Amino acid sequence: MSSVNYSLKHKDVRLIPSEKAWSKTKNGKPKLNSDYHIIGKIDARLPNMIVSASDKKKPKYKGNTYDLNREAKKQIVDHFYNDDGKRNRGTVAYFGIKKEK
Repeated sequence: MSSVNYSLKHKDVRLIPSEKAWSKTKNGKPKLNSDYHIIGKIDARLPNMIVSASDKKKPKYKGNTYDLNREAKKQIVDHFYNDDGKRNRGTVAYFGIKKEK
């Protein structure tokens, strides 16, 4: 069992668009949003692979989409395709859990 499959079984894990997953520092550099605990990243160029998401480290393989549960697969399709079944402009999305404040 991959670590992504285990992590995505938590009911609070959601697919987060890249616009919400990244924020800017005071210097204007992008960094992962501290409001979310990011578990993994899915890229449309590598559609069946989930890699770790990090600001600095080289991404690591975390699992593939075949191991995901039905809800996670539904979130992927809803994010990358519009209501007509055509691809939208989104190329990257993140799996994460919103942190409690």
